[in-house]
Amino acid sequence: MQDKPQRRLAAIFVLDVSGFSRLMAEDDAGTLNQVLAQQQSLIAPAIRSHQGRIVKLMGDGVLAIFPSVISAVEAAAEVQAGAARNRHLQLRIGITLGEVLIAQGDVYGDDVNIAARLEALAPLGGVALSAAAYGQVQGRIPYAFEDLGLHEVKNIPEPVHVYVLGQELTSLPSLRRSTPPPKPKQAKPHRALRPAVLLLAGCLGAATAVAGLWGWQQAARQNSAAAVAPGKPAAASFEGRPLIAVLPFTAGKLQPALAHAVSEDVIRSLAPAGELSVIAPASTRAAEGLLPAEAAALLGADFVVTGHLPGTLQEGVRLEIRQAGAGAEPLSILPPQPQDKVSGLAPSLAASVIHYFGKPLPDLSRIETADGAVLQLFTARSLMLQGDRSGAEQALQRALQMAPEWPEAQALAAMWHLDPLTGPVASLPQRAAEAARMTAGLPRGAAVLQMRAVAAQFAGQSAEALQLAETLAEDYPNDASGQLTRAWLLHLAGQGGAAQKVLDQLRRLDPLPQPAVLTVQSAVSLAAGQEAQAAAAAAEALALEPAAQHALVLHCASLAAQGSFDEAAAVCARLAGAPLTLDQATAGFPYSAKAPLRRLRTGLSLAGLSGRP
Repeated sequence: MQDKPQRRLAAIFVLDVSGFSRLMAEDDAGTLNQVLAQQQSLIAPAIRSHQGRIVKLMGDGVLAIFPSVISAVEAAAEVQAGAARNRHLQLRIGITLGEVLIAQGDVYGDDVNIAARLEALAPLGGVALSAAAYGQVQGRIPYAFEDLGLHEVKNIPEPVHVYVLGQELTSLPSLRRSTPPPKPKQAKPHRALRPAVLLLAGCLGAATAVAGLWGWQQAARQNSAAAVAPGKPAAASFEGRPLIAVLPFTAGKLQPALAHAVSEDVIRSLAPAGELSVIAPASTRAAEGLLPAEAAALLGADFVVTGHLPGTLQEGVRLEIRQAGAGAEPLSILPPQPQDKVSGLAPSLAASVIHYFGKPLPDLSRIETADGAVLQLFTARSLMLQGDRSGAEQALQRALQMAPEWPEAQALAAMWHLDPLTGPVASLPQRAAEAARMTAGLPRGAAVLQMRAVAAQFAGQSAEALQLAETLAEDYPNDASGQLTRAWLLHLAGQGGAAQKVLDQLRRLDPLPQPAVLTVQSAVSLAAGQEAQAAAAAAEALALEPAAQHALVLHCASLAAQGSFDEAAAVCARLAGAPLTLDQATAGFPYSAKAPLRRLRTGLSLAGLSGRP
């Protein structure tokens, strides 16, 4: 069944590489490699992290749609900042707000053409907005756009009013703050003033970026008395359990992706720290490039930890800890601690953070592993985040070849084999059993406990599954994925109220929308008879991850339960292996409670799936 065309209001985002034809003429293979690398490592992740959807890649260009202009502009800022920071190819971006027709995975309409024409009018490293888009961000950005006036553009009957922002876009603060930024003074636009305005704004933007990314250099010049002495619990006056955000680290000599992998490894190492709450990597990724105060506001954190790798991994990481609302200066500066092995880096950094807060130190020991294997594991995780599953699996296999008995790499291989988010639902029971066999005999780490709990549920051992999930939540209270597994298993056992309570608590660890969390929320809402809320949560999950299989099943069932039968059937047709029977579509939902299973099957039956409800 083909998707029925839909009309939708969207922010339309068009990106293009400047001088692509000339670059191809000079070096076609090298230019193409640069374009593809930039799309995979920078542009696509930035669009996804701001709830955008890539419609298509057009050689040197990208067409995407966003739920709001705010999201589109923030994605543009992240892309342009990353391109400038890493000396990528220069880009132009055009954004407009308008109605599009969505059909067969593509978008159509005059506003798509307008966005393309705006892109051509944008400055290098900047963005051009239509009047409709500008109206959504006016007064929310502390920089003045240049008003280029009306422009006649090809194939559009009416002139288009154009507003542009240059390289100051790269230092754009988050637009989702608790208090709006002060409005810039409005001045009548004058093209003759443009170079001076750009120079001043560029200097201010560069200063902001340097302060955010390399504040460790300035902090090093401060009086050493400002740093908290080791062993002194500097945050002892903080009441309650502090919520900490470990932001993506920066690097002087190493690749940014490697620095990011180290920061996420620190978060994983902090999972057993029961006296602290630590924000999950999925949310902290969205704070990359933000100033600590901006990140704290975005994530709701009490404290922010930043880190910089001045040299090699073995030379260590310089950490800075700041309290939200306490000013720009760090409360503590922790100098780099050299490491004999890279595998000891993250546990050492995690121990330093825990020690700073004066909390008891849990067991952070890790099996010592060859540096090459650790680097390959970092590479594998980074490539998977970029959507390169094949490259990620190859890197993971290289890690296992270097360290075949390494439990962490074995558990990651099993988790990727399980693939609970995007893997086909019909074969999930088989994959769960296989993942459990792959982790047999491994230490009871967070990932191993999670897979064993899921496998037990599929095997009809609900009580054992819940017990494993409780152990997981107790031993690794900061493991967001483990807490989500607990909520899922409670829901499957018919304990919807308990599942909702865990989901509400989970939002402290993972405050930004995540497709897996939204999927479980959709399931809990559907089981409670809240079809509209279930459909909305599933739709939001699919906007973030269109291939999320459980979300597709839940969206289909909840739409059909509301009477939207054609739309529900179109959603079900997108499932892997479609058309599926009722039994196949619900195979990934191993309910031990009858009522929620009956509600799910009824909805799918109304959507047209064959089988007995």
